[in-house]
Amino acid sequence: MTPTDITMDIGARSLGDAIDRTQWSLREQLPCLGQVATSHGMLALTKREKAELRAFLERLLNHRLQILSSLEGPL
Repeated sequence: MTPTDITMDIGARSLGDAIDRTQWSLREQLPCLGQVATSHGMLALTKREKAELRAFLERLLNHRLQILSSLEGPL
């Protein structure tokens, strides 16, 4: 997946916006992950499953941030 793909897929306005959204997700959303919503309602998870999901999502979002940041810099 390219930085452009990620930016478009998450509906960001720019590369910088995609980076900001990802950093915000890591900082604000991930630590307080509670319920997971699906199109068929809330997904019931145990405390352990929530912790495992948080760890997985942290790795995923950090990988996304690494991809996005690879293009950031002086033009």
